[in-house]
Amino acid sequence: MEYFILSFQIIFPVLAYMGIGILLRKVELVDGDAFSQINRLVFRVFLPVKLFLDIYHSDFQRAFQPKLILFVLVSVFLAYGMTWFLIGRKVKDRRDAPTMIQAVYRSNYVLFGMSIAASMYPDTDLGVISVMAAFVVPVFNILAVVLFEVWRGGKGLSVAHLLKGVATNSLVVGSAAGLLFLGLKIPLPQLVLKPLTALGDIATPLAIICVGATLTFDALRKYAGYIAVMAAGRLAVVPAVFVTAAIVLGFRGMELAGLFLVFASPTATASYPMAKELGGNGELAGLGVAVSNVGSLFTIFLWVAALKYFGLC
Repeated sequence: MEYFILSFQIIFPVLAYMGIGILLRKVELVDGDAFSQINRLVFRVFLPVKLFLDIYHSDFQRAFQPKLILFVLVSVFLAYGMTWFLIGRKVKDRRDAPTMIQAVYRSNYVLFGMSIAASMYPDTDLGVISVMAAFVVPVFNILAVVLFEVWRGGKGLSVAHLLKGVATNSLVVGSAAGLLFLGLKIPLPQLVLKPLTALGDIATPLAIICVGATLTFDALRKYAGYIAVMAAGRLAVVPAVFVTAAIVLGFRGMELAGLFLVFASPTATASYPMAKELGGNGELAGLGVAVSNVGSLFTIFLWVAALKYFGLC
């Protein structure tokens, strides 16, 4: 019950921000065009700053474990490839397919997973889990850009255009800058960090408010089948496959907990602005974020209870 309550405490602000978005749309205080502009600002300014700071603050040298990082990266690529293959065979729409694929392979590890980890291991150095974020988050973003550019460009897509799309994507640039400053140990004075932190803190609430503004019961009914596939893939199939593989390979304790949270956390909030900006189905992406967050209340509780019961983490 402890982890159910914790999950609810983490999810509640997400639900509250969505509720604000729904309310703002209902009372027409902010119209659809304004939400589109806000989403663009989140995608191009606030989220890149947040990603930069999350990576910049990682304690890379002290907690780097090559075997763990190799496993999580290979697993992310496999989840990405398997999801693309399975969904791509059934869903042919160029907006819906990449949106669904992203919702399944890309988790909200930083916002959701690391909060759960802090509760699972109170008063413990979480460096191992933080360092995973420095690798996983940039890979999530690069793979998402490739995904949307390929589906948007179709057969006429050139390698040069694809590379340009990746290199100029604001989330990739933010992640790359974070890795650069972290790797070169470039110090940032508080005079710079303070306003950057303020900008980064805006990212998640605004992104989720924009998600809420897109949610309607009509859309929920329209995409019910797709949403079920996205939620099942994100919360059940992906963790079942890759957490089991991690256990078989001998990962235990905090290492296993970190891997479990990469694979079992709900769909990343950033997947909505990414889909919206890169030609995906923003409405479907928002529903995927909302449903997976609510569903994770129960699935995270069950996963943690099982791992604790068998003494695995």
